[in-house]
Amino acid sequence: MSSEVSAVYANALFSLAKSEGDSVLQETRSDLRQFSVLFSLNPDLTRLLSLPTLSVEERVGIAKKIFGDQGYAARLLFLLIDHGRVPFLHEIADDFDARMLDYQGAADVQVTTAVAMSPEQKERLRAAIGRKLGKTIRITEHIDRSILGGVIVQYGDTRIDNSVKFRLDALKAKLS
Repeated sequence: MSSEVSAVYANALFSLAKSEGDSVLQETRSDLRQFSVLFSLNPDLTRLLSLPTLSVEERVGIAKKIFGDQGYAARLLFLLIDHGRVPFLHEIADDFDARMLDYQGAADVQVTTAVAMSPEQKERLRAAIGRKLGKTIRITEHIDRSILGGVIVQYGDTRIDNSVKFRLDALKAKLS
């Protein structure tokens, strides 16, 4: 979930990289994703770069040795170290990705079904959602047998629950 802090940093970074052109935008996205993965795989790195017992210069020096000092993502990391906000890096990368998808006219959609959809079903759903949103759709499918049937579609802050479980729960509530 995005926070105000991560949104501010992601928006600023996106605007800066976009002003330099699409190649810089793609490079920044790639670097930011790599940094985020590295921090996820090594939680001690976040703790190290947040240690108050080390000076900001020492922590930035460590980051430069690991990540180099080229590119907007690296400069963002140095800024996060300076402001004590290294733990926000993963959220910032997610927010940056969301801005990038929007810029490219695309959207990520999570689809939950009780059983796997056929390629034809997935394509029909992709086309229908694409028409509704006016965007190119990337579907991530999840299987959850507890919904019994139907589909749950989620994109951004919107959730459309057309599952059998939801309808049964609604009916149960009406009857109670």
